Amino acid sequence: MATKKRGAVLCSSCRQLISAQEKRCPHCGAAAPTLFGLGPGLHALFRDAIEPVSLILGPTVVLFGLSLLLDPRCMELGIHLDFASPSSEALRLLGMTSGPALWGGRLWTLISASFLHGSLLHIVFNMMWLRNLGGMTAREFGPGRFLLIYVLSGVGCYLLSDLWSGAPTIGASGGLFGLMGALFAFGKRRGGTFGEAVRGQMLMWGGFAFFMGLAMPGVNNAGHVGGLITGLALGYVMPYAERQRETRAAQLGGLLMLVLAAGSVITAVFTGWSGFQPGQCP
Repeated sequence: MATKKRGAVLCSSCRQLISAQEKRCPHCGAAAPTLFGLGPGLHALFRDAIEPVSLILGPTVVLFGLSLLLDPRCMELGIHLDFASPSSEALRLLGMTSGPALWGGRLWTLISASFLHGSLLHIVFNMMWLRNLGGMTAREFGPGRFLLIYVLSGVGCYLLSDLWSGAPTIGASGGLFGLMGALFAFGKRRGGTFGEAVRGQMLMWGGFAFFMGLAMPGVNNAGHVGGLITGLALGYVMPYAERQRETRAAQLGGLLMLVLAAGSVITAVFTGWSGFQPGQCP
C-alpha cells in the first residue's frame, strides 16, 4: 500500500483538505490525521482495488482447499451431506476451536475458526449468505466497519460456544449472524420505510437460519446466539454511513482485523504442526 508524505490529503476524521505532513488536523484537532501517510493508500484500496466481501470470501475458500490437501486420505467423498469434508486433524492444525483449545491457551482459534469449513456444502451455503449479508453491511456501515463486525462477531460466537459446550467447531456462521444482528440494529436506528424493511428482512432471514439450525444435526446454535448478540451490540454502537462517513481509521481497523485473522491461522499452524498426524482417520 503506497503512502503519501508530501502534498495535500484528506483528514481521516473530518475529511477536510490538509497537508500530508500535518501531525494534528487544524480543522478538527484529530491526531495523526493522515494515518502516518497510509490514508491515501487506504482510500485507493477501498475505492478502486477491492470489494470488501472478497477479503473474507477469498481467504476462506483458499483455506478450505488447503484443509482438503493437508490430509487427502481422510477426505469424505461420496454422495452425502459431508461430501468433500476435511479431516478433523487438518482442521485442528489450521485453527479449529474448542473448549480444550481455549483453556489450553490457543486463544487465536476464536478468530481462525471463522475461516474454516467442514464440507463443500457447508462453505457454499455460508459463502452465499456472505455475498448477500456482507454486501449490505459494507454498504450501510462502510467496508472497514463491515470487517470489524464480521471478525468480532466470530469471536463472540466461538467464545460463547467454547464456554457453553466446548465441542470442536468451525464455520463462518457466527460472523454471518453478527452481520444479521448489525443490520437489524441499523434498521431499528434508522427507522422509516427503508429501516423497517431491513429490520423485517433480517428477522425473516434470522428466523429461517435458526430454524435450520434446530432442524439439522451438529449445528452450533449456542455459537449462533453469541455471534448475533455481538453483532447487535456493534450495530447499535457503530455509526452507520448515512450518519457518519467512514473514516480511514475505521478502514485501517478493519484491515488490522484481517491481519489478526491471518496471524491467527499462521499461529495455529506453527503451534500445531509438530503434532500433526495425517492419515489418522476415525
